[in-house]
Amino acid sequence: MSIDDEARTLARIPMFRELEPSQLRLLAFSAARLDVAAGDILFQQGEAPDAAYVVLEGVAIIEVTAGGAAHEVARLGRDTVVGEMGVLTGEPRSATVRAGEPMSVLRMETDLFLALLDRTPSLARAVLRDLAFRLQETTRALVKARG
Repeated sequence: MSIDDEARTLARIPMFRELEPSQLRLLAFSAARLDVAAGDILFQQGEAPDAAYVVLEGVAIIEVTAGGAAHEVARLGRDTVVGEMGVLTGEPRSATVRAGEPMSVLRMETDLFLALLDRTPSLARAVLRDLAFRLQETTRALVKARG
């Protein structure tokens, strides 16, 4: 996949849609493309956050360990972002993310992601919208689970 292909992929992701084509190409150029084997871990719950990841291909499985057991809480496919919450808060990772099948991802170092947010208010708003939407979904799921 070329830089231009990766930039087009980034443009499909809601949080990156408002970036200019030149910004998308710079982001694609600055991020590291990784191929991840099925079962490999991108990051572990409790680790210090060092990057956010864009899923280009494959499925990321999000697991939370509680009571000594791992619980799958979500599966995210292509054109999604994982790990940005830790990058934003600086707090230890709240979940483990592993490849449910072979994956290709773009790894955006913390400094790159935060610098892009600082320079691009529309991206910062999009990230806030995305996080607020996920918080609403989580709240609804908790209410439904409690019955």
